[in-house]
Amino acid sequence: MVKRVNLLFSVFIFAFASLTFSQQVKSKVSVDSTNYLVGDYINYLVELSAPKNVEFFFPSIKDSLKKLEFIEQLPLQMKEENGKNSIVYHFVLAGFDSGNVTIPSFQIPYKTNKDTAFSILSTDSINLVIHTLPVDTIKEAKDIKEPIVIPFNWLELLLWIAAIAIVVALLYFIYKKFIKRKDQGEEVIEIQRPPYEIALNSLDELEAKKLWQSGKVKEYHTEITEIIRTYFEKRFSLPALELTSDETLELLKTKNDSSEIIPLTKDFLQNADMVKFAKFVPLNEVNETMIKQARQIVTVTIPVTKLEQHTGEQNV
Repeated sequence: MVKRVNLLFSVFIFAFASLTFSQQVKSKVSVDSTNYLVGDYINYLVELSAPKNVEFFFPSIKDSLKKLEFIEQLPLQMKEENGKNSIVYHFVLAGFDSGNVTIPSFQIPYKTNKDTAFSILSTDSINLVIHTLPVDTIKEAKDIKEPIVIPFNWLELLLWIAAIAIVVALLYFIYKKFIKRKDQGEEVIEIQRPPYEIALNSLDELEAKKLWQSGKVKEYHTEITEIIRTYFEKRFSLPALELTSDETLELLKTKNDSSEIIPLTKDFLQNADMVKFAKFVPLNEVNETMIKQARQIVTVTIPVTKLEQHTGEQNV
C-alpha cells in the first residue's frame, strides 16, 4: 500500500514539474498590421522564450504559407532576461492576391540538453486581409496632367554644335595627316637582296650552328644542300629543290656562267646524297670541305658587276 502511495506521489511530482517547465517555454507571434495592400511587405515576428538549457529547432515555414510569398528571413535577435533566453525570428512575407489570408500555426520542436525526446511548442495563427487600392466610383474621372514643357536651351545647343565641330575637324586632320598621305603616295621601296648574298649569309648562319660538330651530320648536309639548291633556283631559274642531283646537274649545264662549277657541284651533291640516303658517316675533313665547296659554288657564279662590287667591299 505504501509503495503504491509513493508511486502515485512520484507521478504527481513529475507531472507537476513537467507542467511547470512547459509553462516556462512560451511563444508569441506578431505582425505590424492586419491590413495590407497587394505587394506590401509583412513583418512576421515569432518570439520564443525558455530557460537557458532549452534548444529550439525552428521548422521551415515556406511550404506552409498559402496565398503568401516568402521574401526573406532576417538575422536572429537573441537576448537574456531574468534567467531566460529570448529568441526572435523575423520573417518578411508578401501577398499578391487580395482576400483573407492566414499565417498558420507552426509546431516548433524543443528539448533540454538532458532530454532524449522532443517536446512541441505550438504558435498562434494570425488572420490578415490583403486588398487593393479602393476606387471611388462617385468622383468624376480627371484628365491626365499635361507634360511639363521644358524651355529650349540655346546655350546647350551651341555647346553641342561646337563639340561636334571639334570632333569632325580632328577626324579630318587625322585623315589628311596620316591616312590620305599613306594612300596617295608614300611608296614602300623593298630592297631585293641578290641571291648570292642570301646564300652566303645562310652558309654563315649554318656554320655558326655547328651541327656536325654536335653529331647532327645528316641535318648539316640536308641544310647545306637546300641552301645551294635554293641559290640555283634564284640564280639560274631552275627548280633545283624538286630535282634529283643528276637532273640538277643536267639542267645546270645548259645555263650560262655555270661551266666552272659543274665538277665542283657534282662532287658536292654526291657527298651530300651519300650522307642523306646511304647513311654514310663522313670524316670531319669532308664536312669542312662541304662548307668550302658551297661558298666556292656561290662566289664563282656571282655576276661580273656584282663580283667586282663584292670584291671591292672585301678589300675595303
